[in-house]
Amino acid sequence: MSDQNKARYDKSRRELSLTSMYFNRYLLIRYVTAGFFFANLYWFFLSLGTQGAMKWVPFCLTVINAVVAVEQVSKYWRRDSKLPFTKFGYVVQLISNFLSLSIIVAGSGTKLFPFLGQKGLSLATTVLLIGLGICFYLLVRIRLIEKNQDRYLQQINKFAQSIQ
Repeated sequence: MSDQNKARYDKSRRELSLTSMYFNRYLLIRYVTAGFFFANLYWFFLSLGTQGAMKWVPFCLTVINAVVAVEQVSKYWRRDSKLPFTKFGYVVQLISNFLSLSIIVAGSGTKLFPFLGQKGLSLATTVLLIGLGICFYLLVRIRLIEKNQDRYLQQINKFAQSIQ
């Protein structure tokens, strides 16, 4: 391999590493989005056999999670730190979890989760509380990313300086 080809190869390898690092900046958000997507999809499928409009709540959340996932995938090609759909999706998920908890506490949990018994509602309460905490954490992290104040960006910048 000639020196010129080797230099081009090394430069493209460094650029690919940098692109991967920018994409991995959103890794936790992508994994959590996938978790919420499949949880809401499962909830929707379990609700399909029920009467009423409440079964469309998990469907809407699934669609919103799909839009968030598309925005996250697009971060591979775009290095900007704007996350409007992700922020919106997690605010909606947070509100949904809070309202679902309120409905369970009010004693109408079987209307929202008709496929669960009383023991299942206590498990759903635990899962919703965990979901609330995750949404709060991710919204704080999204805010830091949008302001370019996250620690991972500092590591990316150090790496970028070291390869030049």
